[in-house]
Amino acid sequence: MAAMRSGSFVALSALLCAGVMCAQQPAAKSATQAAYVPSMTFDVASVRESNPDLTAGFSVSFMNPAHSSLVRLSNNSVQNLLQLAFGVNFPQIVGLPDWAHGRGPFFNIEAKSDESADERLAKLSDEQARLEKQHMMQMLLAERFQLKVHWETREGPIYELVVAKNGPKLQPGGSIPLSPEELRWTKLPPIHQRANGIKGYEFIGHQCSMESLAKTLTIQVGAPVVDKTGLTGTYDFDLQYHGRGPDASDDPNVSPPLLTAVPEQLGLKMQPAKGEQQFLIIDHIERPSAN
Repeated sequence: MAAMRSGSFVALSALLCAGVMCAQQPAAKSATQAAYVPSMTFDVASVRESNPDLTAGFSVSFMNPAHSSLVRLSNNSVQNLLQLAFGVNFPQIVGLPDWAHGRGPFFNIEAKSDESADERLAKLSDEQARLEKQHMMQMLLAERFQLKVHWETREGPIYELVVAKNGPKLQPGGSIPLSPEELRWTKLPPIHQRANGIKGYEFIGHQCSMESLAKTLTIQVGAPVVDKTGLTGTYDFDLQYHGRGPDASDDPNVSPPLLTAVPEQLGLKMQPAKGEQQFLIIDHIERPSAN
């Protein structure tokens, strides 16, 4: 394998799947998730602490392309790394020591497996490839950060996504033509985000299910969003928003906050509720040594 650009590399030994380190988040799972057990690891990886002058922004190349083992992460906090590896939101992570919170330190990581791993990933579904790459990241954190975790189910604040009083304002899937930019995509996701200048952001949905929308909103609000709409089809929409809410701008050129935009533009409502959440409990983590 060709040498990589960033830093020196160490071989990652194949870790045995012991305890919870190999377990995915024990939430409701599809039949594919229940049947598929990931097992792959990176062959080589570089983990280097970032220069503090570079921590104003971060970049992630993790799931795209989904069927490549190559991962490049720049200026990522430990919280970011855990989010990628376990598919959790920041409020679901419990027990991080003071040094590992989002304010720093930050890390640059570059990792890859050999060509045979890429060939194996290419034969998997997108969901199976996602599980494998999360597992690979979990194993890297276990070896380089000495990470040990377990899951706990606790009651906490959630949102229920329901149909608003006047009914949904969604368009049937396939109603909104693809933009020239979207037509260039090799594979268009059911929902994607783009910046919308001073107005804020947009979520563009094409053939999007309510389950996919709920997952996307979960990431935005930092708490589980559970689909309770009863809508079983796929839909097109253009959701324009600025921030989460409840703060709103008086500027008419700025889009409303997310919690306002969802009922106004989609005819749906995110109502606060209590429900069970899965929390990732950090039992042990160490600051990694330099390569």
